[in-house]
Amino acid sequence: MRILIATVGSFGDLHPYLAIALEARDRGHEVTLATHAYYRAKVESEGLRFVAIPPNLEGFETDEAARRRAMHPLDGTRYVIQEIFLPPLAEAYQILLAEAAFADVVLGSTFALGAPLAALKLGKPWLTSYLQPAALFSIHDPPQVPAMPILPWLRRFGTKPVAIMKDVANRGNRYFLKPLYALAAREGIAESAIPDLFGGASPHGNLILFSHHFQAPQPDFPAPFVQCGFPFYDKLDGAQSGLSDALKTFLAEGPAPVLFTLGTSAVMDPGRFYENAVEACGALGLRAILLVSRLHIERLAALNSAKVKVVDYAPHSLLMPRARATVHQGGIGTTAQALRSGKPMVVVPFSHDQPDNAMRVERLGVGLQLSKGKLNARNLRDTLARLGEGDFASRAAALGQAIRAENGALTAVLALEALHAQTK
Repeated sequence: MRILIATVGSFGDLHPYLAIALEARDRGHEVTLATHAYYRAKVESEGLRFVAIPPNLEGFETDEAARRRAMHPLDGTRYVIQEIFLPPLAEAYQILLAEAAFADVVLGSTFALGAPLAALKLGKPWLTSYLQPAALFSIHDPPQVPAMPILPWLRRFGTKPVAIMKDVANRGNRYFLKPLYALAAREGIAESAIPDLFGGASPHGNLILFSHHFQAPQPDFPAPFVQCGFPFYDKLDGAQSGLSDALKTFLAEGPAPVLFTLGTSAVMDPGRFYENAVEACGALGLRAILLVSRLHIERLAALNSAKVKVVDYAPHSLLMPRARATVHQGGIGTTAQALRSGKPMVVVPFSHDQPDNAMRVERLGVGLQLSKGKLNARNLRDTLARLGEGDFASRAAALGQAIRAENGALTAVLALEALHAQTK
């Protein structure tokens, strides 16, 4: 089977599809992964065929204004979609159209907007996919999103008020997705065939790429769907193997530390997150590991001490299980790794789906959340102290075991194989 996978966004948007691509390759399929040119070396280091699609994120890491706009709590999602992903959509579509001509099945991420258009134009079977509950926007278990923070509260009055809000959101999306619908019209693609941005569906199938332990299947999940579980990948590149010697030494020198990380987006604009971390851990007598970006590692290296280790990258799958707890921003990739580790967590949500993921972590009883606006050393200290009480650790351990029993990447590939068998 020849599979075209398209995704755009941060490492959190790349890694699940990279996991699926590698699983498919290992099962004998031909896979092309289309994403930003910025990720070429990473993808090709795993021996996968790579195709670049715009936008090119080169330089985004050092563009302070763009980084802050992308992580704005209210406007961040709109900015990323409308001002980063949409302008080069026609170019991305043409590249994906050429690639899809040779594919048997097309799989696209939520914001790889050209992928369903290319499949529809060519009459190819295609799958939508969802990395987090917020992207599905179930009216039965509504998300906690910055633009509509009242949705979970509104649910107590039934599903109808939430359904109205979802319709308002999708109508708004259609307004700022005008370039997408204009492109579809030029290509002779019916507007009704294009999936809604949140909760939209492909008639060929829909992959839910998070665990049913994180959100159970809901009556309005798009049919037909397969809830695969989380697909995991967290290497820096294909050559990476294990933790650094320096990190292993630090871990061996004392009790399990608290791990502080901000994923691959929030980490570029951390504020005083790491300074507060060091102060909070110092007050509690805890050790700490700080995972920081290359952009800030020289500045934050001053935080290194006998009880604090500052590093720029380490595989979450190897580090989190050796931590006492993890404090993170709540991106779905980081959240999934923290859940799998079986250790409790504190979530400090910045933007996008992060408040919803934080709400679900707290609801599961495996962690606490602390709003970014209340983040200071004292509040972080108190939250970490609370995390050490009660049943957080035991519940996290049980949930981690359940998630480790799943194989999201394999389940996704089996769904692709089933679709191919049906449509040959």
